[in-house]
This record gives sequence, structure tokens and C-alpha cells, in this order.
Amino acid sequence: MEQNETQRQMLDRMVASGQLTRESADEIRHAPQWSVTARELVSYLAGLVMLSGIFRIIGVAFKDASQQAIGTALIIAGLLCAVMAWKMPKRTDVWGRLAEVVEGGAMVLLGAGTGVLLDLTNLHAATVVMVIAVPVIAWGYWRSTISTFVGSIALCVGVPMLAFSSAETISSSNTRLMGSAALAGGAVLWSLGQRYVGTAFLQRAAGCFFLLMGAFVLGADIDGIGKVIPVVVGAGLFGLGSMNLQLEALVAGAVGITVGVAMSVGYWLPSEFTRGISTVAVGALMFLAVGAQMRRARQNGGSHGSHRHPDQSTSA
Repeated sequence: MEQNETQRQMLDRMVASGQLTRESADEIRHAPQWSVTARELVSYLAGLVMLSGIFRIIGVAFKDASQQAIGTALIIAGLLCAVMAWKMPKRTDVWGRLAEVVEGGAMVLLGAGTGVLLDLTNLHAATVVMVIAVPVIAWGYWRSTISTFVGSIALCVGVPMLAFSSAETISSSNTRLMGSAALAGGAVLWSLGQRYVGTAFLQRAAGCFFLLMGAFVLGADIDGIGKVIPVVVGAGLFGLGSMNLQLEALVAGAVGITVGVAMSVGYWLPSEFTRGISTVAVGALMFLAVGAQMRRARQNGGSHGSHRHPDQSTSA
């Protein structure tokens, strides 16, 4: 990975010379890089086509085979893909990302094969999903620290799998429990996305999605005070997004607040006119809050500047 090595050496040199802090260098090193060519995208598409072809071949070859034979074949195919991903040369970023695509295919095959074999044990479907989700999360957590995207994708799949299957084992018809599971899974993904890892954006975006899903489900199912749940979740996401300058949280927060306000005024207020007035008032309060935050930011900037000025004049 020559490009990454060059970047790492440059950042280390800037840290050693005092031009950058170690924290800033880590942020730059782990920032997502979207320099993907059309040829590389076609390669990824080819990999997906090949994966679907593998499933078809297995389906035809084992049409009359036992379930145990099909599961074993899927696992063998997954292991072969895993070895291929491990052995692929990673001289450049493109080859490294292509190896991660193959690695992702290996995870799909291994997960499918494990599910087919566990189905023979007559375990509940939700329990089977839980058993598969745990190693997926463990693998994704480890790989997310050293991979570009495959670790993040594994977490984005594994965490919701574990959350919803855990809720399913308790009750399959409890809407509030499913909404709470979505909130819990979203919160975990959001927290994991705060680390300096490859494509942490994916984890944060998935976390925002499931947080909103849980908030909307609970808001729709719980009368009274439950209608403000989307507003609370949306306000939290919007606040975190503004503090950390994370667009995905800002957008999700705006959606949560807008939908939550509509749900709340629709439940509590009797007429469309009062609902409209209340919605406008909430929007006006949000504008005022933004204005106050901007004034506070300018004041803080001015105070920091006044503190720096004497140091600069002294050094001069």
C-alpha cells in the first residue's frame, strides 16, 4: 500500500516537527478516502456477480443433496474465499479494497453455511441469528481497526442482527420491544462510529438510521408522552452532529425533529391551524437556538484570540 505508507510517513514527519498533533494526524489517517475509479467499481460488481454465481452453482450441484451437504459446501466455499482474500497481493489501495470485497463474500458464505447447519439442530430461528451475529460482530470490531470498510460493514450487519434477534427470543409480537432493540442497536453503532477507524461514517450513518427507526416505532406505538420520543432522539442527534461536525447526525436529527413535531402536534392539538402555528413556533425556536449558538461561538473565538494575542506579541 504505497500511497498509505507515503501518507503515514508524511504525517509522522509533521508530528515530529510539531506541525501537527498526534490526534490530528490520526484523524487525517483514518479519514475516508473515496478515490474509487470506474474500473474498480466494475471489479466490485464482478465480485458480486461471481458470488451470486457461486450460490447458483451450489444450488444446482446440490439440488438433491441433503441440508448438511449444502451447509458444508457453503462453508467450504467461504473458507476458500477467505484464503483467497488473505493471499491476494495488497501492493496498492485498490488491491487492498478488492481483497476486502472477497473477504465480505467469504463472510456471507460462512454465515449462510452456518445458518443452514444450525437449522438441523431445530433451534429457534432467532437463536440461530444470534449465534451467527456474535462472531460477525467480534470479527467486524477487530477488522474495523485495520480495514478500509469490511469491518464497518460487518458491524452494521451484525449489531442489528443481534439486537433484533435478542428481542425476538423474548417476544415476537411486542412492538415496543422491537423499537427498543432498534434504539439499542443504533446507540451501539453510533458509539462504535466515534472511533478513528476506516469508514466510521458507515457505522454512524447506520446508527442514526436505527435510532430513528426505534424512535418512530416507539412514538407511533406509545400514546401521550411517547409522541415526543422522536423529538428527543432527533434533538440529541442534531446536537451531537453540530458539536462533532458530522453531517449524517445533523440530517438524521433534522428528520427526527421534523417528524416528531408533526406526530406530537397531530396528537395533542385539535385543529390544523393550531398544529401549523405550533410547528412554526418550534421552527422559530430552533432558529433562535442556532443564533444563540453562533453568537456564543463568536464570543469564544474572540476570547481565545485575546488570550493568544499576548503570547504572540511576547514571542515577537
